[in-house]
Amino acid sequence: MELQEIFENFMSAKRLAGLADKSLYNYDLFIHSFVNFIGSQTSLSDLTQERVNRYISMLYDKPISRATLATYIRNLKVFLRWIEKKYGLSFSAREIVIPRTPKKLLRIYSDDEIVLIFKTIKVESPWLTARNKAIVSVMLDSGLRQNEVCTIKRCDISLADRMVKVFGKGSKERIVPLGSLSAHYIQDYLNLCPYESIRLFVSRTGKDLTCNAVKHMMFSIQRKLPFEFSSHKLRHNFATNYCIDQYEKTGQIDIYKLMLLMGHEDIETTRVYLHHANQIIVSKMNISHLDKVFLGEN
Repeated sequence: MELQEIFENFMSAKRLAGLADKSLYNYDLFIHSFVNFIGSQTSLSDLTQERVNRYISMLYDKPISRATLATYIRNLKVFLRWIEKKYGLSFSAREIVIPRTPKKLLRIYSDDEIVLIFKTIKVESPWLTARNKAIVSVMLDSGLRQNEVCTIKRCDISLADRMVKVFGKGSKERIVPLGSLSAHYIQDYLNLCPYESIRLFVSRTGKDLTCNAVKHMMFSIQRKLPFEFSSHKLRHNFATNYCIDQYEKTGQIDIYKLMLLMGHEDIETTRVYLHHANQIIVSKMNISHLDKVFLGEN
């Protein structure tokens, strides 16, 4: 059996498993590089550890970030472990090492920066300005992913109850809360939007909003701001601020509730935000011993 046929069988198996289009796209993108490097007509018996190692060495030589390198190797490992289980390999795919990526601190926007973000959101059409403010508000207020924002249906949102049902990863639905300001921006958008649609958010031509359109919108906002801005950063800010606000209100943080709101399957994914929030909380509560000694501050 040749490598191209094996790859096609892998993709078919993942489709039948119900993976999202984005996951399938990523597998196709990152694993195709390996298939092309090794050779699509390479037989399974000729797929050796030495050839895999040469491919990985080539990746290390490419001018890509450490995170992108890890993504290539992570997808390769998934593919090879599937082959190992399905057809067998002459080596163990488990031994492939995924490089560690540097841990960067999450950028948490100050109150003034959040105000500046919304002041910056202004385009030629009032209804599009209202739409963009509603999208940013929902992402920052409820921690939604790009695709979750794009797939919200009008019937799934309750402004009176300030809740919205979203369609998340793995075709899983969940309920997330809306703040009063988000509800206001959504209502303003609905009042101004000239189109009727099943989806809550539509493009400037009235069609379903795509993730690519949201990316372009975020990029246009980013160019007007003096700091980094993206959909991911809005989601990170929601999660970190949730922990900080909950601690300031109750003196404790329920990470499992945050896990539900974020739509995470693994609690360890959610702990990243808890760790960062605790750093901020501890820093705010810190008493400077030097200030106490020299300035008499308590």
